[in-house]
Amino acid sequence: MTEGQLVTTKYRCRESGTILLKSVDEDLAARLPELRLPRMGEEARAAFRAILAYETPPANGSLGDFLQLAEARGYCAHPCDWIPDYDWKYAGRHPKLYQPWVDWLSEEGLTKFHEGNIITPQNCRRFSPGQRRAPIHELIREGRHSDFEGIKAIAETQPASIRAELVDSIYAWGSFDGCYPWQVPLIEYFLEDKSDKVSGTARAKLDKMGEFTTEDAYARKLVGAITVTTDTVRYIVPPEPYGSPFFREFACVSFDALAGALGLFPTELAHRIDLDGLGKDLMYVAAGTGDVQVRSILAKRLLDRETGGEALSLRLFEGLAQQLWERGLQAMLRSPYVNSVQDYLGSRTGTLDSSTMREWVAYDAMPVSVTDELRKRQLPVNKAYDPLRVLGKVVNKEAAHQIIQEALALGMSPDNPRLTMLKFNIAL
Repeated sequence: MTEGQLVTTKYRCRESGTILLKSVDEDLAARLPELRLPRMGEEARAAFRAILAYETPPANGSLGDFLQLAEARGYCAHPCDWIPDYDWKYAGRHPKLYQPWVDWLSEEGLTKFHEGNIITPQNCRRFSPGQRRAPIHELIREGRHSDFEGIKAIAETQPASIRAELVDSIYAWGSFDGCYPWQVPLIEYFLEDKSDKVSGTARAKLDKMGEFTTEDAYARKLVGAITVTTDTVRYIVPPEPYGSPFFREFACVSFDALAGALGLFPTELAHRIDLDGLGKDLMYVAAGTGDVQVRSILAKRLLDRETGGEALSLRLFEGLAQQLWERGLQAMLRSPYVNSVQDYLGSRTGTLDSSTMREWVAYDAMPVSVTDELRKRQLPVNKAYDPLRVLGKVVNKEAAHQIIQEALALGMSPDNPRLTMLKFNIAL
């Protein structure tokens, strides 16, 4: 057993009841593995602890905003203030930055192996069968782009009982009853297993897929519902409003495969697709599988129509040219979903300048929320959507200073806890 111990801190509040947050003592903090970023300094730590006390967050969930901002600024939390909770309700809900701490604590026997751990050939038998399930699913997802190396490494070192768990875990995980085409190479790997039970399960899964073992097969099925003209690609018969008759097909096809089945280049499909009909169903296929050129065409078409940020896929804008990316940000600033801007910025969160901030609907709501509190002596109904908090996790330090000064000028007290996010932003 390693030196040091875990520490549990209880926070009690009227809204959430008793919240338990986990940290470690100084001895254990010194033994934890170093992360790829340094721990935040004392001023930021104090501001972070103020956030913990004010928000009484349910473990990892609502802390994501603050941890993301710290990571974007080049820091991680200090483990004496917070570590990811290994309770079953929160396991796996921590930022990837903190994974080395999560795994080390389990390897040292300070926590059980749980859904938040990474599973390996060395530790897989230290999980209970129930706790193995989620890490195996994650390894299968990651294996899509690495020939399933992680899963195969476990299969090659473990008994048939665990190999049976691995092959049982290959399915669509609730999206539909069956398997994805990208999982077929892994199913075929288990067809060669020396255990009849394992190979039989793999065979049953493959047989159940029938002819639909490739993206091309799903593309051919979709072609029957689509018509192509010189200027438009659309449904022959539009589905009923709010209906999803081709949900499975779109979940299993790629943009390139569908374009090829229609006799088009992917860029031609992107230029001609009916945005009001077929385009709505195909947009997430394009966002997930389309190349930069395809996504640029679709993003520009949507922005030219002044489509609001609430209707745009974030993945559509990944890696796009800066000018087009900035147009996407402008759309997000107009979205009624206040978290859209932070989600869109991603690793750039905490960089929004004052002039851009003033174009955001969240900024417009800020003075109203402050004066309402002063007049009614009542906090916003939901702290998570408090405009001061929303702004504080996205703007740069200069803008954070300006927001605080504007709030104070409206009559807010300097020690009002609603300013904790902005103060944390400045302290980082």
